[in-house]
Amino acid sequence: MSYTPLQVFSEYDLLKNPDSTEDLVLMLKKRSFKAAILANHDYLYGAEKFRQTAISAGIRPIIGLTISNTNHGEIIAVAKNYAGYQHLMIISSWLAFNQDKQLDLDTDNFDFSQLVLILQDNQEGKVQRVTTFSRKQLGYFPIDWVKENDAVVATALRHIDENRLDFTGQPELSGSYLKDEDFYSSALPAEILANNEHFIESISDDWPTSQRHLPIYPLPEKEENPELYLKKLVKLGLKNRFRKSEIPVFYQKRIDFELGIIFQLDLADYFLVVWDIINFARHQNIQLGAGRGSAVGSLVAYALYITTIDPLEYDLYFERFLNPKRVQLPDIDIDVPGNRRQEIVEYLQEKYSIDHFSQIGTFDTFKRRLAVRDSARIFASSEGSLKRFSSFMAQNNDALENADPDNLPDAISDLPHAAQIIGLAQSISGLPRHVGIHAAGIVLSPEKLVRYVPLNKISDVTVTQFDKDDVEAIGLVKFDLLRLTNLDMIADIRNLIKQHFQKEINLDKVPLDDEKVLTLFRNLQTNGIFQFESESAKSALKQVSVTSFADIVAVNALNRPGPSENIPNYAKGKADPTKIKLIDNSLQQILLPTYGVIIYQEQVMQIAQVYAGFTLGEADVFRAAIGHKNEEKLLAQHDAFIRGSIENGHETAQAEEIFSYIERFANYGFNKSHAVAYSKLAFEIAYLKAYFPMEFFSVLLNYDSKAVYLQDVKNAGIKLLGPDINHAEQAFISDDKAIYIGLNKVKGLNRQVADEILQERHANGLFSSLIDFLKRMAGSRLADSDIVQLAYAGALDHFGYTRQELVNNASSMITAMQFGGSLLNETKMASADEMPLLDRLNHEKETLGFAISGHPIDSLRKEIVEKGYTQIIDLKADQQVKMAVMIDSIRTTRDKNGNQMAFVSISDGTGESSLTVFAREYVQLASILKSGALIALIGRTQLRKDEINIIVNKIQRIGH
Repeated sequence: MSYTPLQVFSEYDLLKNPDSTEDLVLMLKKRSFKAAILANHDYLYGAEKFRQTAISAGIRPIIGLTISNTNHGEIIAVAKNYAGYQHLMIISSWLAFNQDKQLDLDTDNFDFSQLVLILQDNQEGKVQRVTTFSRKQLGYFPIDWVKENDAVVATALRHIDENRLDFTGQPELSGSYLKDEDFYSSALPAEILANNEHFIESISDDWPTSQRHLPIYPLPEKEENPELYLKKLVKLGLKNRFRKSEIPVFYQKRIDFELGIIFQLDLADYFLVVWDIINFARHQNIQLGAGRGSAVGSLVAYALYITTIDPLEYDLYFERFLNPKRVQLPDIDIDVPGNRRQEIVEYLQEKYSIDHFSQIGTFDTFKRRLAVRDSARIFASSEGSLKRFSSFMAQNNDALENADPDNLPDAISDLPHAAQIIGLAQSISGLPRHVGIHAAGIVLSPEKLVRYVPLNKISDVTVTQFDKDDVEAIGLVKFDLLRLTNLDMIADIRNLIKQHFQKEINLDKVPLDDEKVLTLFRNLQTNGIFQFESESAKSALKQVSVTSFADIVAVNALNRPGPSENIPNYAKGKADPTKIKLIDNSLQQILLPTYGVIIYQEQVMQIAQVYAGFTLGEADVFRAAIGHKNEEKLLAQHDAFIRGSIENGHETAQAEEIFSYIERFANYGFNKSHAVAYSKLAFEIAYLKAYFPMEFFSVLLNYDSKAVYLQDVKNAGIKLLGPDINHAEQAFISDDKAIYIGLNKVKGLNRQVADEILQERHANGLFSSLIDFLKRMAGSRLADSDIVQLAYAGALDHFGYTRQELVNNASSMITAMQFGGSLLNETKMASADEMPLLDRLNHEKETLGFAISGHPIDSLRKEIVEKGYTQIIDLKADQQVKMAVMIDSIRTTRDKNGNQMAFVSISDGTGESSLTVFAREYVQLASILKSGALIALIGRTQLRKDEINIIVNKIQRIGH
């Protein structure tokens, strides 16, 4: 006879248990157990992961739940079968929504018929109508964790959970770790061991093996068949796409083919649900994108207006999206504006009912740096120690994994408890820390959701207890409503255009051969353009010299680690087509459009189809196998490709050469459907920038007012004016002459005062003078500090006083305002000269985040041009530069040898950048490195995290 543990825990007993599911199952196997009951406290978070991991290891998983607060004390509820597991999900969901309530085991509110309750020994026989055992009857042994030293880690987790900063590194929790199976079986009387074995044998493994729980679309009246209704919508949509033109035969054939696959896979309801979401958004004027992912290859999706890309125009394949030969749940993700996502969520809740809808839960884990910081914090480490640990972690991504607690680097070895802290951090890194709400995922179910997945409540939001992987593993379909800020921006720009020009812009109709927009890409004027403003994207655009939308799509696909090495080949082939080498002429139509380079996954499919005679369904399986590098599948596909090539009349040697060529490129191949859709979105934004720059920039600056955007405004010849109280609103706004900075950009200005200024101006007109402004603001919250901040920001310039006069007289003005109009009329302003330019600019930067009246370096602009100094806006990676700049700020740190070095933020009026001053140079230059100093430097640029950084060789002071 063998013994089965009645209660083991995993890491999803949050901040209680330090054992990952993998470690738990590994130790169960190592200790010779054939089965185990996972019974985490109150929540079923880790149930599905345990089930799948245990099955893979050959261990029988049994799902239970330790319920802490019942009217019969703590119990272990064990599912007899899948129906019992469904009852457990209902109970766990109730516990999550009623955390302060006691579960009454004697009530009729819950179905315990398919559960077994294991009670504490003093509660034996007290629960009626339920199968119960005492712990003693089944041979219960406490097993708190699986490793002997887990008590220390479990104690630390409790300290982190309770925010107790008195951890000593010693175990404070008493508990038992997992022993070998024969330790328990030999310790039990034969009768009790038999009870344990019979109990386990009575539990049925009747979990569904293959399941899909697709949502059901509520059909309108008079519609009874989802397939016929979908067909009707698709026919109507395609007709609308072609307006009054006749639908080409090959489009109708493609539609019929796609619908056939959709119906074969029983996905009509799924497509109707997605169509419904899109339809609702469009009717509510919610800005949507062109589409995303492989779904863009579907003509049905195009006909339903789920996407705005005609897949036939771009050789996009439905099989890349849905393929009966590679059956998996469909995945149509939807990009939505962040500020309107909740409207769609509420619509779905109402339409499908709260019982069938939930957002998806997620688990925040101990990331490397957080693991170190939390470990150090509970040892009551000083702030200085915490910073040194953070600096150690910042050195590289593997700093924690590679650290040897017994042989730590000098940077942290002398810190108190350093070895224990690093050892502890290694133990907790990766463990789940908190439950959260997935940023995008939602789930809809055909029946009540709690029949499929346990639910949880976070800040009044219902979420699944399972993460997205487990939600999909049990057959539920995940819908992603992904926040895309660029869509918020587009909506704001379109609204401004409507205000300024009284016209609606239909971006779906933007011609993708518009020369003005293509020129913008060709000239690298892509700041603020989705996916094309990074230095690497600009470098790729420059090499390719964009002349078509196809070039933009190619750059979008190639501008990633790995594929980027093919950009020069693409550019070379485009510049001189005679240099393109094709292994076989049958590949011309596939590879000539990308100048001999495989860029897209769809090209891999095309080659398999044309060269080796695969169907597109087989070609998609071929693509997936090569891209995922599964040895067994790769070998099978290799043999099929060679066999098909020979049958197609090709030589074995050439077929092997082409397979090797595909294999080399396929790992980098990008989904063309996605690249086309996101490139179209980028093109639409670029169109707005090219034709409506005033509206584009005034909106862009509301999302990010970084220096490079401000410089773009200047380069476009657009005036950027301060937050003038007679013109500004809360945010950046534009008229036909200028962009005005918003009052909400003025740091230190009371937000309520800003509201009161705008309310007064909107109600009673412009402020005619400073006295008029003060009189009308009497009774408001306006204080002398607000006057000072407004003066520094230039918001009061038009009243004719110097900023220094406004600052000096702020207190007396407020005093006079409080005593009424007559005193204001008699108040005289003490005169003062204007503050020096550098002070003025510094105050602008303090209040607005940037200077608008110029830049201190402007006084040296002539010298900069004459000496050929490089300006920040013109910086490129890997070049030697001479520059004149101003130091904005300095951050000193220590290198791995403990020597002081510095990171320096700089600006020059055309942009902002950063310098790295290593220890050797820092020793010589420390006295020069002061905030506000004007310097000339010699250095070399490098690309770091997609930002240009300058490694300094020499620096000297210039100017005053």
